[in-house]
Amino acid sequence: MSVLEDRVRAAVATVEDPEVPITLQDLGVVRDVWVAGREARVVLRPTRLACPARSEMARRVREAVLSAAPDVHVEVDWEIATWRGSDVSDRGTQVLLQIGYADPGVGASTACPFCGSGDVRSEGAFGGSVCKVPFSCRSCGSTYDALKGSTAAEVAVGGARG
Repeated sequence: MSVLEDRVRAAVATVEDPEVPITLQDLGVVRDVWVAGREARVVLRPTRLACPARSEMARRVREAVLSAAPDVHVEVDWEIATWRGSDVSDRGTQVLLQIGYADPGVGASTACPFCGSGDVRSEGAFGGSVCKVPFSCRSCGSTYDALKGSTAAEVAVGGARG
């Protein structure tokens, strides 16, 4: 790996999701970063195929690459594949739990991220954006979201991939 590619990778790793305060890298959206000569290619996988924030993510990634390597041509490509909660890094899982999201991991429950209670209720198939499923906790009264594609969201909507 070249010094330039290291700089580009480091810059891309700092880009945050437009809707959730977590990096795209930790969220599992960044799939590949490639640099050859004066060409840089970043492959992203959206959490939802119809995500309305895709153009903003691409803009932020381009801006990050150009901040690290102003003279490169940047191409952002979208991998059209299903994002899963298991794509989230361990650090990303901890960030999501700290900011009040359900655990995205495989086999994770819908337990409240604030009090740990399993006495929760799904509040519908869609939350504040197309990638979220809202929940409320009957024990502590908190509301929180699960990311669609995570085990918790799939349980809530009966396995539907809407």
